[in-house]
Amino acid sequence: MTSASASDDFFQMEKRNWSTGFNDYDLGFGPLTRQAIPTLLAKADFPPSNKSDRGYPYTLLDVATGPGFVLSSAIADLALTSSPEDCESHPTYQLTGLDITENFLTMAKQRIGEQLAQQTNAQSSKINVQFVVGDAEKLSLKFPTNCIDSIICSFGILHLYNPDAFLSEAYRVLRPGGRLSFSAWAPPSRTEGFGITLQSVEEVGNMNVEGLPQGPDFFRFGDTKEAAETMQLIGFEDVQSVELSDMKWTNIKDGGMLYDTLLNGTVRTREILLGQTPEQSVAIQQLVKERYNALTNNGERSLAMPAVVTSGQKPLQ
Repeated sequence: MTSASASDDFFQMEKRNWSTGFNDYDLGFGPLTRQAIPTLLAKADFPPSNKSDRGYPYTLLDVATGPGFVLSSAIADLALTSSPEDCESHPTYQLTGLDITENFLTMAKQRIGEQLAQQTNAQSSKINVQFVVGDAEKLSLKFPTNCIDSIICSFGILHLYNPDAFLSEAYRVLRPGGRLSFSAWAPPSRTEGFGITLQSVEEVGNMNVEGLPQGPDFFRFGDTKEAAETMQLIGFEDVQSVELSDMKWTNIKDGGMLYDTLLNGTVRTREILLGQTPEQSVAIQQLVKERYNALTNNGERSLAMPAVVTSGQKPLQ
């Protein structure tokens, strides 16, 4: 199989699953992934620390925007940090959400539209939001060089066939001095939800299901050293990679809910679970429930789900 064919197979798998799994991701993963957003925004310098009116908008690009959690938080932060003087004299903001899935973009548009409708006219008039169907690995098809101040990718890098291409594209479209931040899950030895499920598949099921497209290491950027070195090789400076060790999956209440969320609200894990025989599926579900109960003392504590946030700046020169 050629590299182009493998890449297309992977892309189509992602697009196909997200076209049906968007609601389950919103409900199942939303309360968890949102915990990383304050760090993502801060590391991308948004809202900008220097908000002087430079005559053109400050720009934020949310790559793999999904349900629009990052954009929603960015808008909320702008409202919190603005003052009456800001509404009269400070700059406007251009926020863009990019995703491959129309259903996610529709969900994000609704979320953001409702949020902006609750703001004052003066606040909302300073914020322009647009949504774009596009591929994170091909940002050059949508954005010119040196045009974006801040780029954020909240757990989207895990769903790219060539994440290095995305990082290079992000570097290109950032303005000099612009910042990128992205999040990824820590390895399954520390992310208990993934660990429980994948260990169960390995023990009573089959990890090598037929027809699963070739893809990169899902947990590659959960290694802080690997993530930082990759950013530095591309050319980013002031690179930081930190683990958010306090993240908890508070909305998952039992092993059955964990299994269903991973089955319906993911891509590669979903494909692995769907690829089991009926007997294997029953055995995996039972083992997930048993391991969840043993690990959490029958649900008395939440699953630990740490993430790694990596960030860097495009040099000024």
